[in-house]
This record gives sequence, structure tokens and C-alpha cells, in this order.
Amino acid sequence: MPALELFSDDELDQLAAATLEVLERSGLMYQSERVLAALEAAGALVDRAQQRARLPRRLLEALLASRPRPRTAPAPRRTADLPLPGIGLQVAQFYYDHERQQRRPGNREDLVQMIRLGDALEDGQPVSQVLILREEPPLVEPLEALALLLEHSSRPGDTYPYCAAQFPYLEEIGAIWAGDARRFLGGGIFMVSPLRMGERAAEYVAAMTSRGLPVGVGTMPVSGVSAPVTTAGAIVVGAADILGGWAAAWALAPELPLSGSICSGSVDMATGTVSFSSPEAMLQDIGCAELFRRRFGGGVGIAGGADYTSAKFPGYQAGFEKAFEAMAIAAYTGGRPRLGAGLLDSGKTFSPLQLLIDREFQGMLNRFAAGAPVDGEQLAAQVIADIGSGLSKSHLESEHTLRHFRQALWFPRLLDRRPWDEAGEETEPDRKLLARAQQQYQETLARYRPPPVDRDRLERVRQVVARARKELLAS
Repeated sequence: MPALELFSDDELDQLAAATLEVLERSGLMYQSERVLAALEAAGALVDRAQQRARLPRRLLEALLASRPRPRTAPAPRRTADLPLPGIGLQVAQFYYDHERQQRRPGNREDLVQMIRLGDALEDGQPVSQVLILREEPPLVEPLEALALLLEHSSRPGDTYPYCAAQFPYLEEIGAIWAGDARRFLGGGIFMVSPLRMGERAAEYVAAMTSRGLPVGVGTMPVSGVSAPVTTAGAIVVGAADILGGWAAAWALAPELPLSGSICSGSVDMATGTVSFSSPEAMLQDIGCAELFRRRFGGGVGIAGGADYTSAKFPGYQAGFEKAFEAMAIAAYTGGRPRLGAGLLDSGKTFSPLQLLIDREFQGMLNRFAAGAPVDGEQLAAQVIADIGSGLSKSHLESEHTLRHFRQALWFPRLLDRRPWDEAGEETEPDRKLLARAQQQYQETLARYRPPPVDRDRLERVRQVVARARKELLAS
């Protein structure tokens, strides 16, 4: 679909020029000798004392010229084939337990419960790590989470490795479980705004490129804190972060595909909190994606999509902010609107009830995106003529309505459409909505059945995890 545009050609030229100027004059800090050496060999001006590399215009032009040009695809037809959000790769730090009215650090028990929920949704989607195991040391945490996925899901997806030291163990598990050492390798890195690639991210990029894997570079600048408070200035920092990350990967392996993402925020000067769903944040994200699409060859999306809400509690505020994000992103990127997948509090908290609400909202968007079929039966010209002005009969009682209402109408399970009731939904909408969502959650979990797991393979995976725990935590 054609995307709306935020900026004129002149404004985009200014944004592009400012981004390239920042990279050439200020450069980035790369906390890795290997990356600095590769960039220097590619033509960067390196100051090792400050771990900084300035990226000349010719280097950046060579980088951008080496990327494959995006194909011009025909406008997609209206469709409802977007999957409903499930238990995807989210790695939230906290879990919100509505029944106990408790927000707690993610743990093994909660992750297992969410894996079972994902399996019980029965929508065919992979079930991935949605919570961080806060009781586990970070060096082994994704390995322990992966073992839980393999044990409890019939459709195990992915975890989120965050350091290169985990790669060899993930390769062993992939070979054991799927006969494919790369099966569980993936993820990407985030730059540290403004203009820094940390040691962990640099090692991760080196591990990915040495294995011939594509590299994704993300950034999360916050206007007024780690980027200028102005929208244009925040876009420049975000774009420079991504291009600087690409330059490191390109210098190490120029033939590999590169992608990028931005999830920027804005600081609330009254409270000191950061919002990733504010109008300013959305302008920064969409503007950065547009800058890459129209000037730097594309390849940059919006990390987190419509899932980063300022709401701390599941319910209507979260739904409103996610719907705003989804529709804004769809309008200005040309994609289809995708809602969130259960996150709250700027991505820090996961709520299964919010996931079910998000699934309902996504179903509504899918129904709208499907459009309306047009043929003789749908047009119903004869039925309209038979009923006429509706003085003696109505379409409600017609055979045509009976035949088609289940396909023609969308039926929510959680949203309320009952008539006004003084003691009903109108006076306490969130409480009633969440009560229905809690019931649906319990009904869904009750459908879970443990998958048939090869216990021998699972034991071999656990041996790899145990060895990783011993070796990675030895220091």
C-alpha cells in the first residue's frame, strides 16, 4: 500500500545530510579492537585512545551502494491473513498476575505457564521466550529458557541470546534438537544511544558475521535525554546509530544482509518517565524509517511495533495506545496494522490478559482489512427489493441474513456491546473486561496438553546447558 509521507524531499535531504555529517565529524565509539581494525581497513579514521571511528562520506556511500536495492512490489490486496499475536519473542522483565494483583520478576514457573498458554492457543504459531528468567544468571538464562521451550511446547520458537559466548552452546542444542546448528541462532544488537557500540554488541556482531548470519541493528534514543529534544535531532541520532552499526558489520563481512530498527522514546519533563508511545516518539520512529526508505535504501523498521505502551495495567489505556501506534505505523510505512502482543509499561511487563485483549483488537483490525466481497449473493438486490421500505418485514428476519450473518459479522469475546446498564460495564469498564479476559485465559490454559517430547534428546540438551553453566560462570 502507498505510504503517507512525513517529510518533503528538501526536509529529507537535510536529515540525510545531517546524519552523514554527524558520522563523518563526530563518528561513533566502538568498544572493540576487532571492529575498530576492520573499520580502519575500510577507510574510517580511528582514534584508539578514545575507541572512536569517524566514518568518511565515501565509506558510507560504499556501504549504502553495496546493499541490494528494494524491490518494488505490487500493492497488496486487502486480506485478513495476519496472525493473531501469540507467545512471541518478547523477553519482558516482569510478569503481571491479575488474579493475585501482583507484578513480579519473571521466573521459571511463570515462563512455563506462558509456554503452555502459547501451545494451548492452537493457532499454529511458534511459541517463544516471552519472559526473562530473572532468577538465572544472564550468561545462562537464554539457554535455560530454551530448554523449557523444548520441554513444554509442541512448537518451540526462539530465545534471545544476548552475548557471543552463548553461541557455541546454542549451536550444540540446535544440532541435537533439529539437526541444524543454526536453528536457535539469531537476534540482533542495539546500539547505546548516542553513538556507541558497546563491547557486548560488538562481540555479538563479530560472532554473527563470522558465521555468515545477517545482522540486525537496533537503537532506542530518547529525545531530551540521549538525543536532542527536537524530533529532527532525535531522528538524526537514531539514523546515525543504525548506520554506524551497519558500518561495523559491513566492515567485517561486506556481503551479508543488514537490517535495522528503531524504538525511540521521549522524556516527560514533569515526571521524568520515558514514553515510547507518545506522538513525538512515533514521529521519531516513523521519520527514521522514512529517511531510510527514501534516502538510504530501506531496511529499517520500528522495533516493538505497537506493543510499547505507557500503560502499567492491562485494559483500555493500553488498547488505545497500541491502536494509535498500529494505525500510525501502518499509515506511514505502507504495511498492515499490527497490534501488540501483551506487553505493558514500555515493554518491561508481560500480561497474558493484555495478550488476549490484543488478540481481540487484532481480530477487529483483520476483519476490517479483509474488506467486503462483492457478488450477486452479497449485493442482495432481490432481497432489498422484497423487503422494500421495511414497513411489514425487516432484514433481521430474512433468510439472507440467516445464511450470511456468521461470515458477514465480527463477534468479539471480550469487548462489551450490551445496552446501557447503570450497574454494568459503563461504571467499571476495565474490571469487567479483565474479568472476561481472566476467564478466557483459564479456559485456554485448560486446553493445554504436554507435547510428546523425546526425553533422550531433552536430556542431552540439559547436559549442554549444565556444561554451559559450569563453563560460563566459572569466572
